[in-house]
Amino acid sequence: MAARDILFIGVLLFTFGIGFFIIHFMMDTVVTEIVSIPALNATNASVDAWESIRTTTNRLDYVIFGLFIGLVLALIITSWFIGGNPIYMFIYFIIIIIAVVISTVLANTWETVSGMVVFGTTIVSFPITNNLLLKLPIYIAVVGFIGIITMFAKPYFTGEE
Repeated sequence: MAARDILFIGVLLFTFGIGFFIIHFMMDTVVTEIVSIPALNATNASVDAWESIRTTTNRLDYVIFGLFIGLVLALIITSWFIGGNPIYMFIYFIIIIIAVVISTVLANTWETVSGMVVFGTTIVSFPITNNLLLKLPIYIAVVGFIGIITMFAKPYFTGEE
């Protein structure tokens, strides 16, 4: 059922967002500490290798955006191919409301975690993820209504020619 996918999108974005945020923080801390040790970094090649880790983890924000777009496209595709009876539109709408409530809790949790002093300036590397997760209830509501429109407003095909 495509309605459950709305919940799945919110929880998956939050999970990957928090996970990548913590991975970025840890790797940035490790690289900063290792680069500052002269005995380990006698050559420019070793410093460049460590800095490439930092460059890679700075791209995790785009992975979250790609995940969001991919999940929305998957929801649209599955909504189109799932046969929907308009009687179930009310249930779909209730599930969207539940998803918005849950995503509000997740957005508040993201705000609390990303604003912790221990993470310092890590949030600067995650502008897209920060926008997605702070406004997660709005995005979930919009995606949910896109799913409703796709599922219940498509033309009826009988399969007979």
